[in-house]
Amino acid sequence: MAGSTQRMGIRPAFFVPRIKRVLLLAGFGLFCLLELSAQRRLSDSPLDTLGEDVSQADGLEILNTFRSLGIAGDYRLGFELRIMPRRGDTVEVPGVLIGTQTEYGPLTRIDIALKQSDVTDQGKLIPAEVKRLLLQNGIFANAVSSNSWDESAELPKPVAAESYFEGIAGSDFTIFDLLMPFSFWQDFEYEGRTTKRSRPTHVFTLLPPQEAEGIRAHISKVRIYLDEEFNALNRVEIYDAEGELSKTLSVVAFKIVDGQGVLSQVDVRNEQTRDKTRFRVTDPALGVEVPEWVFDMEGLTRNVYGTPLSRVQGKPAEEDE
Repeated sequence: MAGSTQRMGIRPAFFVPRIKRVLLLAGFGLFCLLELSAQRRLSDSPLDTLGEDVSQADGLEILNTFRSLGIAGDYRLGFELRIMPRRGDTVEVPGVLIGTQTEYGPLTRIDIALKQSDVTDQGKLIPAEVKRLLLQNGIFANAVSSNSWDESAELPKPVAAESYFEGIAGSDFTIFDLLMPFSFWQDFEYEGRTTKRSRPTHVFTLLPPQEAEGIRAHISKVRIYLDEEFNALNRVEIYDAEGELSKTLSVVAFKIVDGQGVLSQVDVRNEQTRDKTRFRVTDPALGVEVPEWVFDMEGLTRNVYGTPLSRVQGKPAEEDE
């Protein structure tokens, strides 16, 4: 499988474009504008071109810029999945995400604690049940998975594309949502510029590759919305094989960490059931030192969650001269 499942590259940005240190104030300004726009709605701009005959060459340039951005260096994000069904109790599932960049694209290791560790009446430790994922995004996107409780399994194996759409921990959050392979699909249509949440936004429709049969069985197209000024992804609409809107991912909030913009909340909504899952970053750290095994296939036989690595902090930022 291209993209390498040995070291799977090295070096996702999880939805997050790189904002260099010199753009700290600008990134902070984006966050403030997003917060402000939630409180008021301005009329559409006369510069909006949605629905008009727009340049696909311009669209390709915008899309390629978005694809090239990412958090600089290795990083760790402690997070929780907050599962909020319309009917039933809310459930919180913790996890840790460690990301880097590779020559093939973003690479991410994710551990999700489906069941917390416990202690028996006799004082014996019951280990946490951890689902482990290794996700290589890019033109040759692929995913590898293993479960901590499956001791009989051999080396972790690649996840079949048709399994990308299975909910994690009983939620509507899936490997497809985490991997976001559509970011690099080559068949696209640039629809133009619109005003969304008072921000100028570029709209694209992306189609799955013809050879990706496992994905095409579930997905007909994905529409994405990119903030014009910062090339930041702020909304994703996923359409099922019949062309009906099935799921929406909404970027709710950013944080500025060490001069870079990091997504701190993404809401996923099932448009049929109206159930919602919230991905919320609780503890971000940039510039961390990550052992090589974390991004190896063989490394999926070992937990990151529940170890000191899941709490490692970034190196202190050096002062610019």
